[in-house]
Amino acid sequence: MSADADFNQPDVIMRLTGQGGAELLHGQTTANFKQLVPGEHRYAAFCNPKGRVLADIRAVMISDELILLRGRLPVMHQLAEHLKPFLMFARAQLAQTDWQIVACQSTETAELATIEYDQDQLASVLLPASDGYQEQWAARQVQLEGNGARDLAWYELSAARARVEKHTIGQYLPQDLNFDLNETVNFAKGCYTGQEIVARLHYRGTPKRRLHRALSNVTASPGEILINNSDQAVGSVVNPLPQGESTHLLIELVPEAASGPVVLRSSGAAVTSVVRCHGEQDQSTGPR
Repeated sequence: MSADADFNQPDVIMRLTGQGGAELLHGQTTANFKQLVPGEHRYAAFCNPKGRVLADIRAVMISDELILLRGRLPVMHQLAEHLKPFLMFARAQLAQTDWQIVACQSTETAELATIEYDQDQLASVLLPASDGYQEQWAARQVQLEGNGARDLAWYELSAARARVEKHTIGQYLPQDLNFDLNETVNFAKGCYTGQEIVARLHYRGTPKRRLHRALSNVTASPGEILINNSDQAVGSVVNPLPQGESTHLLIELVPEAASGPVVLRSSGAAVTSVVRCHGEQDQSTGPR
């Protein structure tokens, strides 16, 4: 699969149904899903016992027995298999929908998503602006404007909202993707799979790699290794997005490597315009 096809594989909306859905998400993800009300929404990540990210989602509570999840299509397929025993225990079901997804620039803010029905059938969900854009998820019969996959990909990359792809499942710690800096990880919520590893790095260590933006004049693939001028691996491509003659990149990188030459190991092509996506001072609480 080409880099362009992989990145632009449309996200999918999944339906998590059953009274145990929110409890399942609370116990399996990095976000707090306790006592949500309809319209509340969360970014969250599923991790393995080693703290590596299996999937990232955006979720919105529709009712006590329905939560909608947005995630990468191939990633969500693997996540559904991973969650089978937990779904059975929670008496919940996870099913794919054919809903559409579009995104558009917006500065409007609201606490809750707008949920719309058509003759008692859930028709669409408008998620309020986050990082300068808003999303609308809608049933297939609803008329929407915009190029959903491409627009959403660009807004997410511009906002440094990293995504786990099919080829990077289980490869990154949340801190590698800045999930600890953009409210994807809630450090006050308590236990979830991988929590001990993620929390230990936050409170007692300093992340070895952080998310950066960059450019390349060749196509790149998720997970592709980046090296420095000593042929040492210093990071990898997280998300590529071809745009004209350049490929815009989100990369996870050893921070010290950003000031020197970085190239794609497979092609030797230079990665340029490397800029960190976090502040001057790392926000982890571990020793410096």
